[in-house]
Amino acid sequence: MTLTELEVARELQRILWACLAYWNTETLAPEERLVCYSWVVRPHLERFRETFHQSKLEELARLGFLEKADTSRGGNRRYYRIPEADRVRWLLQEWNLN
Repeated sequence: MTLTELEVARELQRILWACLAYWNTETLAPEERLVCYSWVVRPHLERFRETFHQSKLEELARLGFLEKADTSRGGNRRYYRIPEADRVRWLLQEWNLN
């Protein structure tokens, strides 16, 4: 999927919004912040009134909007970073999801 395809993939845009929304609530330094499915599903549900499958986070990682983080925290959670948060903010504004 290209950036152009993501522009029409409204579901992925909304999930990316939820990732950034949660990421923005973290008090850690930006390079230390993480997101995982169980943390971003709530902001997504509250804003868009729907849930999504956690595999969509992997799809966003394949597209380069998220990157896999160290999973040594334990449990079965997959953690991700937002490597280019400013770019994500800009794109969300372009898509009217700010």
